[in-house]
Amino acid sequence: MKVLLIGNICRDVIYEVEKYPGEDSKVKVLEKYTRVGGNSGNVSISLSHFKEVNVSCCVKIGDCMYSEHLPDNMKKEYGIQILPIIQRNHEIPESVILHSQETASRTCFHYRGNCSDLTLEDLMTAIKDFSGYNWIHLEHRRNGFEVLNMAKHLKSSHPYITLSIDIEKIRDGFEDMLNTVDFAIISKEVCKDLGYFSMKEALSKLGPKSKANIIITWAEEGSGAWTNLQEEKLILCNAFFVEHILDSIGAGDSFTAAFIFCMHTTSSISMALKFGCKVASLKLQCKGMIMSNKLDELNEALNLFCT
Repeated sequence: MKVLLIGNICRDVIYEVEKYPGEDSKVKVLEKYTRVGGNSGNVSISLSHFKEVNVSCCVKIGDCMYSEHLPDNMKKEYGIQILPIIQRNHEIPESVILHSQETASRTCFHYRGNCSDLTLEDLMTAIKDFSGYNWIHLEHRRNGFEVLNMAKHLKSSHPYITLSIDIEKIRDGFEDMLNTVDFAIISKEVCKDLGYFSMKEALSKLGPKSKANIIITWAEEGSGAWTNLQEEKLILCNAFFVEHILDSIGAGDSFTAAFIFCMHTTSSISMALKFGCKVASLKLQCKGMIMSNKLDELNEALNLFCT
């Protein structure tokens, strides 16, 4: 399986604190670490767990020292090919994240800097041939209409490639996007902004008017889908119980990676939802995106849901 991710990679600087600070207060940082972040960065690293997957990532980055070593580091550490669009005299986007041990929540301060978002022209410059990819995954970022143009171009020129998108905020072209891609993975926050206050309500309202298969993630309640792939349209999947959450950063991206892999492998949207929820629950029990202390459970889930 060959997957292309198109979106955002940034540098995450994470501060572990006992609890989230109040205004005008001082708190002790228990631990500080830096790692690759951003939706595409997290999804690509999570996909690297599956040996059958060849991952490429097309992103726009600056020419700072961190960016300069990023492609080699991602290839060496995770086997991921970075297809960069370099902006001269620009920074790489950065997120400063406060991670609370008390609640396991994370609060993100994202600095985009002077690095612009990818355009269709950038994409066509970086990649001349898309025919080898089985699955292409996009992020619906602030340049919403430009991302929509990418999706329409890819779907019209390569209709056999499965196309999915992550939607974390309502952007320009939102409704058109739901009638362009094959799978739209939508956050709980987007659903609430649209006036839907349960996963079932959101699926029942968005699903029937969309050509895409609608996937919704709802944190501790699990995930669900409204699908055109089978007679039973509405599918709900409970989350797996996690007694102690170690690190919630990137759990949603772990779900996305697992869903993509299982959906391609089994063509079962029900199994893909279950596998996505299971992998997200394992990620919550690991620090960072690599689940080194949960590999046995990950392999068990692979055998259970993806074969």
